[in-house]
Amino acid sequence: MMDTLKPHIPANSALLVVRPGEVSVQQLQQTKSSVNGCSIAFELMERLEASETLYDVVIVGLFGTEKSIDFELVQKSMKPNAVFAIFNGDNSALTLDLLINGFCDAKQISETLIISKSPSHAFGSSSAIKSVPKVWKLDTEDDLDDLIDPDDLLTEEDKIAPNKSEYKCGPKSAKKKACKNCSCGYAEELAGAPPPEFKSACGSCYLGDAFRCASCPFLGQPAFQPGDNVKLAL
Repeated sequence: MMDTLKPHIPANSALLVVRPGEVSVQQLQQTKSSVNGCSIAFELMERLEASETLYDVVIVGLFGTEKSIDFELVQKSMKPNAVFAIFNGDNSALTLDLLINGFCDAKQISETLIISKSPSHAFGSSSAIKSVPKVWKLDTEDDLDDLIDPDDLLTEEDKIAPNKSEYKCGPKSAKKKACKNCSCGYAEELAGAPPPEFKSACGSCYLGDAFRCASCPFLGQPAFQPGDNVKLAL
């Protein structure tokens, strides 16, 4: 199987073969002698985390199907742009698994071999992102004829200031007296008496206009806490 992989191994590479727990010394020696001009090491998958050596090529499944591949541990053991070779894997799922775990250029070399590469940057590396000021610029070639002046949306009536003499109730009214059906508390304020206690028929008056009856005396007033009296800054 190494003959299939040899054309994809760079010269003078450092190889790591992930081996199973049970493998004969003869198998290890045959594998080591089959690769000339390269250094080769053998390690268990679960012990990759303890190794600080980085390799140019990592090989998995050479001695039989690997039950589970810890892609993160494998990538931590690889140099940038290193070769990752998987023998005897599930080819239908491996390509997607490699992509999801950060490997690139996955290729099926044979029925029993898939190779890919580690990213071009070292595992865990980072770089600063230069912040660009957020400025919205209009292109001089943009067609601005379709833009609408917001002042054109106002009618002449919108520009007329409210006539304070139209107030019929409250201190801003012309006669500064309460209207006949005063519900804002101004009538009580003029009389120097506390506002009358009002018992809600529906129990929803304090929630706001959306929950009030059509004849509710609190219509137009803000929501308030149950039991509180509404006080308006007039």
